[in-house]
Amino acid sequence: MKLAIIRRQVAATGGAEQFIAAISNSLANQGIEVTLIAQQWGPTTAFPGRIIELPPSKGNWGYRFRAFQKSVADTVAANVFDLVQSHERLLTADLFRAGDGVHAAWVDRLKRHRSWGHGLFTNINPMHRIYMETERKMVRETDMIFVAISSFIARELRDWLDVPDARIRVIENGVNLSYFRPATPEERSAARARFGIEGDAPAIAYVGSGFERKGAFQLVRALTRPQLREVTALIAGGDKAEKSLARLIAKLGLAKRVTMTGAVGDVRSILHAADLYVLPTMYDPGPIAALEALASGLPVVTTPDTGVAEMIVDTGAGRITEREPEPLADAIHQTLGELAPAKQAALALRARLEHSLAVEKWLDFYRDLS
Repeated sequence: MKLAIIRRQVAATGGAEQFIAAISNSLANQGIEVTLIAQQWGPTTAFPGRIIELPPSKGNWGYRFRAFQKSVADTVAANVFDLVQSHERLLTADLFRAGDGVHAAWVDRLKRHRSWGHGLFTNINPMHRIYMETERKMVRETDMIFVAISSFIARELRDWLDVPDARIRVIENGVNLSYFRPATPEERSAARARFGIEGDAPAIAYVGSGFERKGAFQLVRALTRPQLREVTALIAGGDKAEKSLARLIAKLGLAKRVTMTGAVGDVRSILHAADLYVLPTMYDPGPIAALEALASGLPVVTTPDTGVAEMIVDTGAGRITEREPEPLADAIHQTLGELAPAKQAALALRARLEHSLAVEKWLDFYRDLS
């Protein structure tokens, strides 16, 4: 079988990139030929297949987006593939992995969480209109299969785009459980010493770029609430709003309790040092960082608008809350007070997170389609 995978920009980190690397390596080990079609190739690690690097496009955002779509269509037409899998919104594919969710649903949440002025700008932003128009065309003008990475996104595909059930598959993300596991006492002590966390002081972790969407500012504000006065926080992730977040931390007098690590290649030490993972996100279809935290034995506090919310409710491995500082602080405080049962639930959840099981589901899916 010859499989083409389309990703416009491939960075060294990111959920889609992690998935592409894992599935490509598994396919290559089975003798399946994988071709990556990308416009920007960033990682230094070797890709186990052919890479077709498309030329960069010029002009405004809309023109560059259309030019990329045309380049992909021309490349697919000039090659022979059994299956074309896209991680981007376009019409030239057999299946689309909706790793970013449904854009119309994201825009709706964005407008509700922003001020009136920001909401007006969102309405007229051509990027949002083009993305939403493309999603609608993908449903109306093609017969491609939509792969949802959570049941949450499967519902969004039905509710926002009217995608028929026959064209939706749910394949959840997985985690490598030999890599992400609960810390030993020695690993925990070393990790806490590294970040200056004393004794058994409660510590929470946040991992992820996209500080506005994923709620880093809300988390920092929640730390000013009286019930969290003893709590320290580790915030990992590279983001254009890093300086703004650092200023807020200083303004609120939290410099001694909040450590910003920047982008981190290996987050295990952060998870080993923490008692709880917090993701007060506005919208997150299937956050791999939250799965990594669960696999590491940490309970998770997050919002209803995420692909792991149902899993956490089903297992009791944390709490679901609103992202505003006061309810967020309450949820963190309550979960920290119940660490033993929450950790047990998180450990029980590991069986559902096994990365190899997710890969096997994809391989079965490819076989069904080809």
